[in-house]
Amino acid sequence: MKALVKNKPEPGAIYQEMPSPVPGDTDLLVKIKATALCKSDVDVVEWTTLVASSDLPLPLIMGHEFLGEVIDKGKLVKNFKIGDHVTGETHIPCGYCYPCRNGHSHICSNNMGVLGRNVHGSFAEYIRIPEVAAIKVDKGLPPAQGSLLEPLATALHALTKTNISGETVLVLGCGAIGLMAVELAKILGATKVFAVDIFQNKLDAALKFGADVVINGREHDLVEVVANGTHGIGVGTVIETTGNQEVINNAVNALRVAGTLVFVGMIDYPLTFNEFMHKVVYRELILTGIFGRRLYATWDLAQRILESGRLDLSHYVGAEIKLNEYEKGLEIFPTTLGRVVMYP
Repeated sequence: MKALVKNKPEPGAIYQEMPSPVPGDTDLLVKIKATALCKSDVDVVEWTTLVASSDLPLPLIMGHEFLGEVIDKGKLVKNFKIGDHVTGETHIPCGYCYPCRNGHSHICSNNMGVLGRNVHGSFAEYIRIPEVAAIKVDKGLPPAQGSLLEPLATALHALTKTNISGETVLVLGCGAIGLMAVELAKILGATKVFAVDIFQNKLDAALKFGADVVINGREHDLVEVVANGTHGIGVGTVIETTGNQEVINNAVNALRVAGTLVFVGMIDYPLTFNEFMHKVVYRELILTGIFGRRLYATWDLAQRILESGRLDLSHYVGAEIKLNEYEKGLEIFPTTLGRVVMYP
């Protein structure tokens, strides 16, 4: 089969032939219908400092956001049949460790695999995934939209780390997950949503998706704008998707007393806490992070929101290309509204 492969510990990737996967007893063999490009995939291609330190097994098929059709399955698979449409949880759980037994199987201690990181991913014609990580998807959902269920559930997980109903929310970064967080925040009952980015087209999109106030981070002081928009109180929740030190410092200053900062974006350099640690203590702020999506609660909630008709994933399909045109996808990724979706 054809696949986009990371072969060497250096910048770059190659579209090449790879052996087609064979399902084990508890696996599904899935034919990829659509797969989306994520910032973490871009980081693997560019071979950032964080990626270089993570000991990826090479060669590696990248990718983890996808929708496909089950074309074969292992003899012990019980809950899926040939022809089902599925996506997959990126983090493969063992089911037996302490996190798995206590509602955190997405951060399994035994690290059974992360799609596109230490097991082969979705930038290919076929992918093998264990039944435990497969998520059944309605066949009526178009493939491009189905490939975006994973980032949608990521944004949802971030917002459900704290109760935002009746609260004010600040979203930092209006990439696909940031824009999804803006729209989901309003659906979940946030009374006022601020959105920050440096690209005007992304700020315009944030307004379209429900932001009450948008802030160009290059032109305005976000802390001042938030203070003016909250009667000097600050926001209850910040969703941080940028991984930028200066932005994070401002996020802390924009929080109200006892507010929560949720880290979604990865940071590939040392983060300096001493600039704002006293504020965390004196203002009783909560700093937390998310890693993926909770199995299976976040996925179920994401699909219920879609079924309600309150959110349309087609708005987040920013560009559509062939998988062998991945270089074009990498080029347009930074400024594309939503995700770049690729077809094998």
